[in-house]
Amino acid sequence: NELQKILKTLTQIGRYSALAGCLIFLFLTPTALFSQKDDLKKANELYKEQRYKEALIYLNRVEKVEQSGPLLFKRALINYHTNLLQQAERDFTQAVQLGYKNNEIDYYLAEINHQKGRFAQAAEFYKFYLKSLKGETARQQEVYHKISQCGHALRISYQPTLAVIDKLPGPINSSYDDFSWLPSPNDSSTFYFTTNRPNTVINLAAGHYEIYSVQDKNSEWSKPKRMSYPINTRDEEIMIGFNDYTDGIYFLRQEDDGSSNLLMHRRGDTKGKQKKIDLDANFSVENAGVFFYNDNLILFAADMPDGFGGYDLYFSVKDGDVWTTPENMGPSVNSSFDEIEPKLTNNGETLYFSSDRPQSIGGFDIFRCSYLYESEAWSQPYNLGIPINSPGNDQGLQLSADGLMAHFNSDRKTSYGGFDIYSVRFKERQAGQEYYAGFVPFTDYQPADQLTLEQRESLLAGTPEFETEPNENAIVADLQDYSLDPIYHVPEEYMDDGSNQIQINQVKQILQANEGITLELISSGNDDEIIEYSLFASMKRGEAIKKKILERSTIDPERISVTGIGRNYPLVKEISIQADKYNTRVDLRFSNVPEHVTIDTDPELDLPNSHIDYRYEIYRTVVDADVSYRIEIATVSQMYRGLALSLFNDTAIEKDNSTGLYSYTIGLYNNYAEAILTERNLEREGVVDARVIPYVNGQRISEDQLIDYVNEYSALKDYMNYNPVNATN
Repeated sequence: NELQKILKTLTQIGRYSALAGCLIFLFLTPTALFSQKDDLKKANELYKEQRYKEALIYLNRVEKVEQSGPLLFKRALINYHTNLLQQAERDFTQAVQLGYKNNEIDYYLAEINHQKGRFAQAAEFYKFYLKSLKGETARQQEVYHKISQCGHALRISYQPTLAVIDKLPGPINSSYDDFSWLPSPNDSSTFYFTTNRPNTVINLAAGHYEIYSVQDKNSEWSKPKRMSYPINTRDEEIMIGFNDYTDGIYFLRQEDDGSSNLLMHRRGDTKGKQKKIDLDANFSVENAGVFFYNDNLILFAADMPDGFGGYDLYFSVKDGDVWTTPENMGPSVNSSFDEIEPKLTNNGETLYFSSDRPQSIGGFDIFRCSYLYESEAWSQPYNLGIPINSPGNDQGLQLSADGLMAHFNSDRKTSYGGFDIYSVRFKERQAGQEYYAGFVPFTDYQPADQLTLEQRESLLAGTPEFETEPNENAIVADLQDYSLDPIYHVPEEYMDDGSNQIQINQVKQILQANEGITLELISSGNDDEIIEYSLFASMKRGEAIKKKILERSTIDPERISVTGIGRNYPLVKEISIQADKYNTRVDLRFSNVPEHVTIDTDPELDLPNSHIDYRYEIYRTVVDADVSYRIEIATVSQMYRGLALSLFNDTAIEKDNSTGLYSYTIGLYNNYAEAILTERNLEREGVVDARVIPYVNGQRISEDQLIDYVNEYSALKDYMNYNPVNATN
């Protein structure tokens, strides 16, 4: 209080104002300066502990960061490690502009460009950095290797993409390491993964690997739960896979002393009773590249004296109760670089693995090779390319049972942090998952007690292993009864409407509970635009609904098709005030519905009969017939504009799931004679690409499928006879 009085008095006297300023600085500034130093000290401590996000908070409290080259460099490093590449690039560049010199800036600018896919620029910065390195150093070899990867990335960037990928959502992925995604063999809604996120319940800090489970509840992910003792302990555990009988899991446990054991835990086992897999190899949580093809064949990565360099891939088979000496998988698979995370397809003929060889885009990439029976060796590995691979570390790809999907782990700079789990949706079914092999081709030794395909399928279906008589207590499929309305009024602002979301969730439930069912989304619109805009707008609505259905689900996109029919088949006449609502909709048409499932999708209209338009009912009657025909007039990647659209009032668009192209069709006929007559009329109008397309139960039939269907549907014989080329296919 006395000090404040003195300062107040001094500042009131003009000739002493300078003295007052000096006293204020003298008495008050040291506290602020000490606070700044404390923040900087704390930021440095947290940086050393790799707690980058916390370090960034303290460093940003320091006022002089923007004017200090060294502090900008420090903040750039923190931004880089927290995946904030744009901010990191800005801070590195600003530090250079302030005259700050540090050779590491070139290295990190190379890394940023590399991670962003700017491979040519990355190579230039790596070369700049090389000039600053003196002598033959390990870092120099590392940079040469990265330059080679950039060169290969430039070439591979023109390779056709095999799939689309998506990062699993936040409840599963975190800013820590999340990996080793495995679906339960007994429950389609349960999944397992490994993470090193902190566990506050038992007071485990981050960095401690444990096994978690998570459930998909009607396309809503549950909160991940830590598996209980004795699977998880205060040691570290990593999920590997399941045994053939699906009543046990394989996992890796690393003790406090650093030793690691490969174990199998069966239901009811205590910690001391878990079976140890005695294999002549060393494993660690840092490289848990272990894969059980079955209970008698194991593939794994190890750094062993007889290898080709670094980690190589090996296999071992079980002879009685003893695992044989590991065998190297050979020079076609292995290289002088590291090969890790082997995964084998069900038929034993295709191998997926990760390697950091120069033929990768950066870090570890996922490769695929096939066993060649003629040469009794593996083919040259094929890089799966972008977007599956990235300049980060991509590894552990595991195909789904149907070969249409996969999951893998990546620490790319678009992740939440550390390793994240990504899903893959392939454009074409990947071979090798169709059946389990009675033997694997790359080893002569075949265990006598290996399960047959029938036994394995029986176990995975949850039925008794060697059942020979009918089981009177067998569980039959639960009866499922659904009633769904169309998804009405679906402009963007109505997409998340409560009733629409209920419908979408029901659709997800049906498709996830019954893998054989397919769905056609028939999208209509009450648009007043000209026909080409009306058609395309309806298609886009249908695609938006499909996207909503697929969100946070494992549903195969191939099971959902979209047809846009514009305003051609309304439910309600324009005289009704409800016309806009009922005619702007997406109808649901399910196919391949099993006997125990009933799905009612007939719209219920509480309107006078005079207001109901029956054109859509007629449309569905023809579509649901055994055989029908349409005339395809164009296949394009965007909206089609042509005279034929304005000549007919039964136009439609279909989207090819495999190519992404839009097929424009006109007409809808029950017999081939009418269809071919329309095709000839179109040709006279100058539509030279018109062709008749056959449909069975509303599904387009390819030329390869005709032979199979013509015996069942005699109405197709006219089409086959008129198209002799088809008859020979």
